[in-house]
Amino acid sequence: MSHGLRNLDIPSRRIGLGQAPSAPGVVDSVLSCGFTQVPVIEYVTWTVDLPVADGFIDGTFGDEIDVLQNPKTVPGVTTVDSSFVINGILQVDMLVIGFGVHGFAEPQQGTQIGNYATPASAIPAGSVPISPDTLTTQTVLPGGVTMTPALLEWGVDAQNALWHLMNAYQFRWIMQQRYQLVQELAADVAYFGSYAEAVAAGSSQQAFQRYVNRVNDKYSSAPISDPGVFLPINAQRVGATTASGSTSADCFHPTRAYDTLDVTYGGLRVQGMTGSLQPFRKLFKPVLLERGIPIGMILSAQDEYHQNLMQQYLSNNDHGASGGTTHTLMQIGAGVSGNTLTDIPELTFSTTAETSTIVVDVAVNTDRVLMKGGAFQLAILIKGFEVWGPWKNYITKNLVANGVVDTPATAAS
Repeated sequence: MSHGLRNLDIPSRRIGLGQAPSAPGVVDSVLSCGFTQVPVIEYVTWTVDLPVADGFIDGTFGDEIDVLQNPKTVPGVTTVDSSFVINGILQVDMLVIGFGVHGFAEPQQGTQIGNYATPASAIPAGSVPISPDTLTTQTVLPGGVTMTPALLEWGVDAQNALWHLMNAYQFRWIMQQRYQLVQELAADVAYFGSYAEAVAAGSSQQAFQRYVNRVNDKYSSAPISDPGVFLPINAQRVGATTASGSTSADCFHPTRAYDTLDVTYGGLRVQGMTGSLQPFRKLFKPVLLERGIPIGMILSAQDEYHQNLMQQYLSNNDHGASGGTTHTLMQIGAGVSGNTLTDIPELTFSTTAETSTIVVDVAVNTDRVLMKGGAFQLAILIKGFEVWGPWKNYITKNLVANGVVDTPATAAS
């Protein structure tokens, strides 16, 4: 007779809650259990919604990323999902069979042009200014509002940040302060890519306004508190209109051509199938971990190039690499920025005689505001069995002594 948790014949739990280790065949059945059937007993998962406020980058995503040991509220991390009562510390002894390092990025990626207008407080409800596909210095704006050409990237930065993270850090498993069980490049042990996990890429369209809304909410909220707003394109510039050769104004045509965002799905299944193709790494031999001792699984920076790029993709202002503060301001290059010379000649819609052709000079801004959106997850997971009562003594006296099971000291030797 079984009732819920009183069912002691569940194979994956038998080592902890079922028969005594002396029962015939029980130890063999545990050690020969298929790796895919071994349960994930403990895990910590971070969900990071981009962009991350730049002030949190060095502390949370600096030279050491500590997913397992950090508390359940981490600066710059949107949510922390954990199976631990206290992160990184076991309540019960555990026979570890394997581990996993998982990273999954936003499933879709796409970029759309728009304009960045500031301050948003100067744009009253029902009076959204013209947001043209081409912005010139002649564009008339509401009083007090300035506008800069902008780009909104969705999912792009999350995917790239995750890829650079895996190539910037080593995965290290250190026990009891000095015993190192694993030290490998994270990209070689991690299972990561986009959620789509497709070998090839596909494309589709999404409602762009949804992403605009989420990005504006993210940037305007603390701790970023950006004073501006991303405006989708609502007009196409068709040229200039003028009454003389010395003055000019823009001429626009309303448009809804930018209502949808072209997105790409997949294409990076497990980093292009060049590294770990399995979601979990099986240990050469099971390792017995004792309760109460922190599990030292950490990511340690080992490649400055990839680390710097990861931090730029995460940060709301490219980690200080741009001229922006609350957002990224991209220039053409060092010392090359701002408006063009007012020498782009353009034929106008002339109001003079048909025989008279008027050409005016216009200028455009070459700087670009970059606004980011999307999310990724980073997780460390442990596969194994909880060890209760007489099992701890049995494993120590028999399996460890006979070399069937390791301890941190023997596994690291």
